[in-house]
Amino acid sequence: MRIRLLSAALVALPLFAACATDADEGPTPYDDDAPVQAGDINEGAPANDSLPDDNKADATYPAKFEVGDQSPVKSQGSRGVCSIFAATAQIENLYIKAGMPVADADFSEQYLQWAAKNLVGSFRNTEGSTSEVNLRATVQYGTVKEAAWPYESFPWSAANDAACNGGENLPTKCYTNGEPPASISMAEKFKLPSSRWINTNSIKAHITAKKTGVNVGMTFFYQAWNHRKSPLPVNADYWRKGYVTYPNADDKTKSLEMRAGHAIHIIGWDDNLEVEMRDGQGKPILDAQGNPRKEKGFWLFKNSWGTSGFGIEHPTGPGYGWLSYKYVQEYGSAVTAETPMLGGGGGGGGGTGTPRSYTSSAAAAIPDNAPAGITSAIDVADTGTVSGDVKITVDISHTYAGDLKVSLVKGTTEKVLSANVGGSADDIKKTFTVTGLDNTALAGQWTLKIVDNAAQDSGTLNSWKIELLSR
Repeated sequence: MRIRLLSAALVALPLFAACATDADEGPTPYDDDAPVQAGDINEGAPANDSLPDDNKADATYPAKFEVGDQSPVKSQGSRGVCSIFAATAQIENLYIKAGMPVADADFSEQYLQWAAKNLVGSFRNTEGSTSEVNLRATVQYGTVKEAAWPYESFPWSAANDAACNGGENLPTKCYTNGEPPASISMAEKFKLPSSRWINTNSIKAHITAKKTGVNVGMTFFYQAWNHRKSPLPVNADYWRKGYVTYPNADDKTKSLEMRAGHAIHIIGWDDNLEVEMRDGQGKPILDAQGNPRKEKGFWLFKNSWGTSGFGIEHPTGPGYGWLSYKYVQEYGSAVTAETPMLGGGGGGGGGTGTPRSYTSSAAAAIPDNAPAGITSAIDVADTGTVSGDVKITVDISHTYAGDLKVSLVKGTTEKVLSANVGGSADDIKKTFTVTGLDNTALAGQWTLKIVDNAAQDSGTLNSWKIELLSR
């Protein structure tokens, strides 16, 4: 597991991932659904500084941002499967973004746990997994609807199978709660086009560009999370508000004696949120003037501990939280996936279509009030035909969006994406769904045409992308 700023002695400690309810301890004011999963939650993660930084040199981001298109918060119950729930939250976010109704975007954590271990072949003899493995399983094999194999909140025990007598290194069936029903082979599979690790410094860039979330797995610090297993004092008010602060030195030392990890789904941030810092005794850390010191800047995240305890007073809704920027920077690894396509050819539902994506990042100035406009071409060499709709994502900077007509041209066919709409608003940064291109040859030149039809304002085509399914 890649854990920054830890000594070799600490790295040698055993690892657990905080992902399952400690049901034997009974209720507390803080936690009825807050796990402990076994396994390296960031196994295989590349060093953060080895990943490209996706931020543009002149990038500026809003002080506060939140991605929509979220499914309801769920609870992993008593099982150590936080990364399965984080990955499923992301899959549901991506399918809702693609146009699936929220009520339909309900996928099976039970199946994904089984697929990660049996189809991908990872973490077969432990309850844990990683978001990267889980998203990769969905890219390669797809997932199914919740109704096809409903989630079971409790892990199998010896009462279910004599071999499942607790602990690690048990048969895989003990961590998947057996085999899927026979009907799973015929159930519709829902795939993702691709997934990838990203630099944690690029989370804002990804969220603002894609309008979808990012999964982060991290080392778990009990007092920082106000978890009931913390050997140090915790804060019930922080638990209710969903505050997760940067761990103090005592928390790091004590937590790493029973090392854990957790995975969550980040969907936004607040640069200006401030939370008082605490010492190992749970008391405020004071500055030289005797005033409480505050930590500033937090990620907004969706958790998997249900809606009746953690984050019940969070402004986004019960079950959401705020996670320290510094915490993620030092102890987190991030992974994300691309939005699938719905419609024609069953692409969203994992039909026979092959996902394709083509991008032009060549910037071009848009001349003011010029009927000829500009064109940007993408030459596609792949064979086959388009299956269903085509998604075109454009990134256009312009000081008067209503001046512009934007079209997609393929052969003799021209499809207007936007025609002099938006009025005085700045920019066109949007994904358009283009119909009527089913069975069009994939190979050849695809062209984006932009015409500025009025005087006084100008702009730039920064980039554009084609996403489709091919037969």
